[in-house]
Amino acid sequence: MKKPANASAGKIASNNELNQAPASTSIFCDYRPIEGVFDEAVNTEGAIRPAWHDLIRRLDAMGLDELATRRQQASKQIARDGITFNPHDSEGSGSRPWMLGAIPLILAEAEWNVLAAKLSQRARLMEALLKDLFGEQRLIRERILPPELLFGHPAWHPAYQGLAPANQRILEYYVADLARAPNGAWWVTGDRTKSPFGLGYVLENRIVTSRMLSTIFRKLPIRKLAPFYATLKEELRKLAPRSKENPRIILWTRGPASRSYFEDSYLARYLGYTLAEGGDLALRGGTIHLKTLGGLLPVEVLFRRLDDEDGDPIELNSSSEFGIPGLLDVIRNHKVAVSNTIGSRLVESPVFLPYLPEICRTLLSEEIQLPSVFTWWCGRPEDREYVLNHLDELIIRPAFRMQNEAPYSTRDLSRAHRDELIAKINSNPNHYVAQESVLRSTTPVVVDGTIRPWHLALRTFLVATSDNYRVLPGALARVAPESTTLNFTMTFGERSQDVWILTNKHVDEISLLDSNTKQVLPRRSGSELPSRAADNLYWLGRNIERAEQTARLYRTVIETLESELSDELQHGPMLRYLAEQGHIDPDHIIPELNRATPSVVDVLPKSIFDLQRPFGLRTTVNNVVYNAHRVRDRIAPDMWRTIDRIQTTLDPSRYDQNLRGFDAILLLDQLLADFAGFAGLVAESMTRTLGCRFLDLGVRIERSSQTNTLLRSFLGTEPNDDPSIIEAVLRVTNSLMTYRNRYLATYQVPVLLDLLLTDSTNPRSILFQMAQINEHLNAMPRDEFQAILTPEQKLGLSIANTVRLADIYELSTLNRDHERPNLLKLCSQLDEQLPLLSDAVSGRYLIHAGLPRHLGTVDKHA
Repeated sequence: MKKPANASAGKIASNNELNQAPASTSIFCDYRPIEGVFDEAVNTEGAIRPAWHDLIRRLDAMGLDELATRRQQASKQIARDGITFNPHDSEGSGSRPWMLGAIPLILAEAEWNVLAAKLSQRARLMEALLKDLFGEQRLIRERILPPELLFGHPAWHPAYQGLAPANQRILEYYVADLARAPNGAWWVTGDRTKSPFGLGYVLENRIVTSRMLSTIFRKLPIRKLAPFYATLKEELRKLAPRSKENPRIILWTRGPASRSYFEDSYLARYLGYTLAEGGDLALRGGTIHLKTLGGLLPVEVLFRRLDDEDGDPIELNSSSEFGIPGLLDVIRNHKVAVSNTIGSRLVESPVFLPYLPEICRTLLSEEIQLPSVFTWWCGRPEDREYVLNHLDELIIRPAFRMQNEAPYSTRDLSRAHRDELIAKINSNPNHYVAQESVLRSTTPVVVDGTIRPWHLALRTFLVATSDNYRVLPGALARVAPESTTLNFTMTFGERSQDVWILTNKHVDEISLLDSNTKQVLPRRSGSELPSRAADNLYWLGRNIERAEQTARLYRTVIETLESELSDELQHGPMLRYLAEQGHIDPDHIIPELNRATPSVVDVLPKSIFDLQRPFGLRTTVNNVVYNAHRVRDRIAPDMWRTIDRIQTTLDPSRYDQNLRGFDAILLLDQLLADFAGFAGLVAESMTRTLGCRFLDLGVRIERSSQTNTLLRSFLGTEPNDDPSIIEAVLRVTNSLMTYRNRYLATYQVPVLLDLLLTDSTNPRSILFQMAQINEHLNAMPRDEFQAILTPEQKLGLSIANTVRLADIYELSTLNRDHERPNLLKLCSQLDEQLPLLSDAVSGRYLIHAGLPRHLGTVDKHA
């Protein structure tokens, strides 16, 4: 089977292009397009394309050095904002910063409108194809599609048949990946119909680029993106089966396990939706509910961001940790709407591409306007023969797209691997397609102080309207120096670019905020906080307090040991506490072994970065980052930037490998300043909702526990009236200034215990923590008519009273064994009761139900 004639269609070009090359003084004067490749900025003669004239003129006025400086500033902003991207990587290398180019891609509105019309038809075609496959299956009955394309598809499931309501679209949201061939024609390289990534990054690209090139952005007539997002919100609202005026719409995410989790949280914040994972949602009374601290709240629409088969662990993937048991039944009963409909990923597979022209004629009575990259399905004998005869000219892909599998570029394979691939195709031809390798167009990119042409992949976005699809006036552009890098998937490529659609019309401003025509009554935030979010806020508080306490401990120990001329063994309580907490090895507190081990002062700087220590500083900060990621949509950007700065400070790659010249005190001072900054942001920026209360609960419980452990270790088993030891305790608990203001330089144990245990005015005392904890517990959601205290309230009051009634002089009394038995008894009580309090809070508010049962499983004990 030969390539069709339309694969070499004539060049798309404007007849009125100005034949004007960049001036000799232009930063583009040395820019040369690659021969045989369509360049977005200049034509084959080297003349600037009309749409690019104004941008290039303004960039010339700015200069390349200034442009490079602004890109560097933008990269710092991206890092501060925590904009990350987790690419598909079998090695599991984790996330990396989002890389944004300094020069946007420019497209003229006239050309864009033509492309948009073709994209809209493509979206209608995908919608019609899915409607048929999930409905009457006319394409199979009329033999336009072989039955094995549907029934042999790994993503097909009988439960999808007739799942979506007949009057509801299957595709509310469609994405097409594009490439421009050397002849200037746009080709579709992939259809994305499940929950495509990129819409949040498009918005972030625009925000960062508009700041980076602020003067130019204000001067050029660039079409705005906000109207598209407003349309998306409106169309999702219309899907609600019941409360259409103000439905509860959930952005349903896989959580941190997802490559697009940053984007999920970013979109949830921008669109004003609650970000929820499967564990946050439950089926009750035939409808889907959001689990919150105040109870279950009904959900109308799920804006889905996870795979089809993960949606319902009862009928689909029984091992799914992200789905909602029983969801498909709720959809069938029209009690919840899901966008895009579960099962829609079916048509993402390239096996359908060879049939799309005929499908378009059959279902739409139209000729297809935007062709796909030419594709051969090896399940057809004539196609397979062509593929095997032209193997070195083609790219081989799995016919059924289930995950991002790398294509085979046969010219890069060894003879043995090539023969192995041929054997696979012949033994299982239905599972392979071959595609033409498109040499993608290029666009200008700043690289190492020069402007070079890099190859371009474009992702376009469409949202359904009442009778058509609306195209986002922009796109997600990915660029790379090699065209083949972009053939895998849109998640590959070295950088991204903003896409500017230039218009000759006035550009109206639009906001996603509700219009002021509707009166809104003042209200206070209630108990709508999802239990998962409360759990992560609670542990964010605990971990950030633990990290701060650890940093203070390290700084106190290093300063104390470096300032003393005496032997380290004289500071036994301090070293014992370090060993108990796992910051140093026990050898340092054993006299016989101490002299054979490195000095603690030499060990501690390395311990700061040691991830092998479970309660170490870097390990704890990593836990802080994890918890913050999971509530990214609920913490202010400044709070996130502070956490990101803390993580960056503890990145060992910023320092010499052997830590030569490393100033541990300077690093710890910087960390403690950032911890204080975070606490200030919590105190002054977070409204006193349940989210703030759970975060502070974590802080207070952790601070109580840390202070209790410190007092037991330093003062419980030895006299330790040494002023240096008492001062060390005060430094670690950040109470030295208060003590000196009251007692000057007189260090005594009873007043120390009063300050850290029973002083209700000291924000660092245990009694102060308990007062705050009990205030939070009293504000927790519960039946307003319930008169009896909850178990956690009783426990909180009991702990507070135990501390309040303690006699500091009795606690300070030594026995014959040089122990303080009353202090040890109190510390033991707190050691037992504080974890019980934490468990009581978790048990009531933070723990979800058990695992669902799959329909296919058999209970042997039934």
